[in-house]
Amino acid sequence: MLWPLILPAQITFWLLLAVVASLTALAPRVNWKRGHAFNISLVVALLAFVPSCTGVMTILDAQRFGIFQYSSFTDIHDLRIQRFLPTQAQSIELEKYAWGHRAKYSITQSELTQFLDGLWHKYGPSSATPRDKLDDGKTVTDESFKHVFHGLDWLLPPEAIEFRSPVERDGGGATYFFDPKTETAYHRAGYW
Repeated sequence: MLWPLILPAQITFWLLLAVVASLTALAPRVNWKRGHAFNISLVVALLAFVPSCTGVMTILDAQRFGIFQYSSFTDIHDLRIQRFLPTQAQSIELEKYAWGHRAKYSITQSELTQFLDGLWHKYGPSSATPRDKLDDGKTVTDESFKHVFHGLDWLLPPEAIEFRSPVERDGGGATYFFDPKTETAYHRAGYW
């Protein structure tokens, strides 16, 4: 659930630890006792942890979140995305954010259906909602499509069909929209 915070916290911890160790080691050069330098630098490091972590997270988030282009599934190296993306996906436009992602890609209907059947075979027994209660195969409304993909320039295909992945107990999962005319799939996945 807090995965976006882990890497910034780890980087900040090790950077501040290095600062405390360096200041403690260099204390005799400025005529300070090591114990005194350690105590002061430790207190400063503890007070600086949250602001420093926020700064590190801002820098990291600019690199790991946003809109990205990939030619194929093999170019994506994020397990959270790979588990919701069919391996046959091509020409992928992907918006990554902390709690999920939204994707648009080329794929055939049989490839998408096969991928979803595989997800349901593997994770269906533990799904919080059974597949037959999720209205797989229904036609998508313009309103629901705009709600899911708000802020992106993706237009609703006139004959888009909606599918769902198994739903995790915490609500995680994916909603897929497929346009059979252009063989384009869109999906939104959420995870904690």
